[in-house]
Amino acid sequence: MGKHTEWRNMVKKERRRRIRTLKAKEIESSLEYQNWCKEQEALELLEAEQIEKSNKIENDKWVQAEQVALEEWKKIQIKNDSLLQKKLQQQAKLKLEWELEKQKREREAERLKEIEEENRKRQEIFMNNLEKFLNGDLMEPPKELLILYESKPNCEPCPFFTKTACCRFGDECSRNHKYPGISKILLAANMFGHFGLENANYNEYDTDIMLEYEDTDTYKDFKDFFLDILPEFQKFGKVVQLKVCNNYEKHLRGNTYIEYADIRSAVQAYRALHSRWYGGKQLSLQFCQLLSWNYAICGLQSSKRCPKGRACNFLHVFKNPVKLHEENRHSERPRSTPSRSWRWSESPERPVTKDKEMEKHSRRSSDSKHRRHRYHRSSSYRKRNG
Repeated sequence: MGKHTEWRNMVKKERRRRIRTLKAKEIESSLEYQNWCKEQEALELLEAEQIEKSNKIENDKWVQAEQVALEEWKKIQIKNDSLLQKKLQQQAKLKLEWELEKQKREREAERLKEIEEENRKRQEIFMNNLEKFLNGDLMEPPKELLILYESKPNCEPCPFFTKTACCRFGDECSRNHKYPGISKILLAANMFGHFGLENANYNEYDTDIMLEYEDTDTYKDFKDFFLDILPEFQKFGKVVQLKVCNNYEKHLRGNTYIEYADIRSAVQAYRALHSRWYGGKQLSLQFCQLLSWNYAICGLQSSKRCPKGRACNFLHVFKNPVKLHEENRHSERPRSTPSRSWRWSESPERPVTKDKEMEKHSRRSSDSKHRRHRYHRSSSYRKRNG
């Protein structure tokens, strides 16, 4: 029974397949099927055209974007090329400048070497002519000795330096300073050092330092200083003027001016005393020129009416204890001061006098404090201050 059923199912299945095949052949052969096929072909063609059209639009967009990108890339390349060119030009310029600077330094070094050699030769000529002039072989000083050295030749002359041969700014001054090769006047900067001058501008927190110190003490020591240095300078010739400044300003404090009657005496004094030691300090002498002593010295000093006091930039000088022409006339007269110049030396000496002076001043300060203490405790002080 089972085998028969299977066989019948197979027969039915095969019959249905044959029916479908016949129907399909009929449909294919019919007109409707042909029209449907044409429609399907038309739809496929239309879809293909639309796809081709959209592809063409996208391709055009891509080509346009590619052209824009290419143009941008070209611009960037041009910009990079210009930057590279500028960089190369800058490097070449820097290299050229460096080479020029190197050549300039080499030329400057050669020029300085030539100047140094020229100065050395000029110094040799200067020393030879100086020896001839000092030995009397030449009556007039050589031209090399009469040269003016200027700190800033293209600037206006400094009025204070022209009048006093000193300037608070030194060679850093914005104006021109003219230094003579030789002259009749010697300047020993800060030669006279004294406690009364160095501590006159005392600090506001130490107001007692000059309480018991008077100008008479400074002048008394100046007299000893004057009578000590005058014979030493007179060894080389006649001294016409000897002025010592008592200004408080550092560039004028203790400056000593020595004017000789002739240039030969001044040159001999310079050669002998420059770099000598006096009172524990090494002297630094220099030649200077003054228009006149009336222009250099403050006109209001003698009447004590100078508004700036001893802080004035003009010379405030001590009054000489003796007149120079009288000192020259009576040079053989014995003086109260020792004949030996005890402050002069060829090498540094121990500044004993300064230590003694400081000890003396400290003793005076302590005495003054005791006196003020007693006065404050006195009845008159209590009555006056309630």
